Amino acid sequence: MRKAFELQEREAGVDPSHGLSLEEIQAVATEIGLDPTLIERAASLLPRTEVSRLARVFGGPSVYQMEYSAAEEISREDFGKIVDAIRQAAGHQGQVSEVLGALEWNTVGELSQIHVTVSPRDGQTAVRVLANRGPAGALTFIFPGLAGLLGFVISGAITEPSTAIDILSLAAIAMSGAFLTARTIWKTTTSRFRPRLLNIMQAVSGAVEHSLEGSTRERDDSDVTD
Repeated sequence: MRKAFELQEREAGVDPSHGLSLEEIQAVATEIGLDPTLIERAASLLPRTEVSRLARVFGGPSVYQMEYSAAEEISREDFGKIVDAIRQAAGHQGQVSEVLGALEWNTVGELSQIHVTVSPRDGQTAVRVLANRGPAGALTFIFPGLAGLLGFVISGAITEPSTAIDILSLAAIAMSGAFLTARTIWKTTTSRFRPRLLNIMQAVSGAVEHSLEGSTRERDDSDVTD
């Protein structure tokens, strides 16, 4: 809905950078027969990131956090189904553990680390997906930086700059080219990583809801039998 609004604004020659607020989206949803609470729930599943100025300069954030809460507790017997859903969505086996009654799943051997926690307690089931792409970001910028440094040395050996200004100019050209290359790579990988993270959250929340629906049906059937 947000993207359609932006396209409409562009066709009308209006700057769409302000987008739509959650309240505006909910108002539109009401008009077309969608439950506004479902819109709010869908919005809660989107990655929330603190995009700092530094992250914008480098082409994207390195840390992501997503949270979701269901109104009932799932049973530990459903942990296996949730793990299967995570692995299928992530395309990665990962490592599973149980800590203080909570299910935890972590990526293993990947530079972009993903951590999923499913905690049934206090009458609710809290789901949290955290991601840290710091190691991947470091390598993304280190290798082009080294290539830029090597290019500066080779160019210096060929052109033999005679003044400090010439040396600084040559260094600036080499390193800016390396930075732009790294930024492009980081921005591209970020655009691919976010959908993967969203797929994991949707798979986990869907598995939790499915488990709760199954528990509700079992209770209803039991009441009818009684």
